[in-house]
Amino acid sequence: MRERPDIPMCNKQRFFGALGAALVLGFSFQADAAVALSGTRVVLGEKEREASIPMRNTGGATYVIQAWVDAGEGRNNVPLLVTPPLSRLDPGKENILRIMRMPGELPGDRESVFWLNVKEIPEKAQEENVLQIAVRTRIKLFYRPAALVGQPLEARRQLQWGVGPGLQGQGAVLKIRNPTVYHVTFTGLNVNAGQQKISAAMVEPFGDLSFPLDALKSPQPVEVRFTTLNDYGSETPEERVRVPVGTEPVAVTPEPVEAIPGGDVSR
Repeated sequence: MRERPDIPMCNKQRFFGALGAALVLGFSFQADAAVALSGTRVVLGEKEREASIPMRNTGGATYVIQAWVDAGEGRNNVPLLVTPPLSRLDPGKENILRIMRMPGELPGDRESVFWLNVKEIPEKAQEENVLQIAVRTRIKLFYRPAALVGQPLEARRQLQWGVGPGLQGQGAVLKIRNPTVYHVTFTGLNVNAGQQKISAAMVEPFGDLSFPLDALKSPQPVEVRFTTLNDYGSETPEERVRVPVGTEPVAVTPEPVEAIPGGDVSR
């Protein structure tokens, strides 16, 4: 996940005011990230001394890199440490960020999720009339206790599904329950062959997700096609589940969706 440009000591009103002034006065500015991380997620196992991720400066300028871990915006008190927290990265050069476990309580019966933040701060511009932007990239960081059972990649196949009534008994809602100890990240959900498309979402261990089914006036079975992300940020093969009606989600075994010549998929 790459967030919008982030400017220290500047609130949103001041930022957009400065941006508007830059456009009016002919200032130039650059908001594209120049520092690229080698992955979209990091997994730190309990028995591992550290996890690491390389970063490379693909731009033409030198940046100061600030890195930290949080559990969500404003929740910076976490038992994980990134080193180096501040570093200099010249054009074309690479450095490695290391994440280490620090003293502090974390659940031992499930995976925990955090955010790794990498902010690239440009050096002071030599030219005049240049508005500089500090761009921040955020990716997921998973902490995985050693005693967890099962395999993360199989968690998606153990999800529970159901279609129930909406608020006050009106309409219909797709319910997804995760009875496993691992997070499952959907890249998207396709309901009834395009009748409704649901954007990317993550269901936490022992957690639930609910999505209103806008096209349905009452609960009825649906087919949902989906893909998820593995530990390396790659998409899993597309699968489908035939979701029954019920007050509570139930286990439904996903079926593979096989591509056939012509770009269509089998039914």
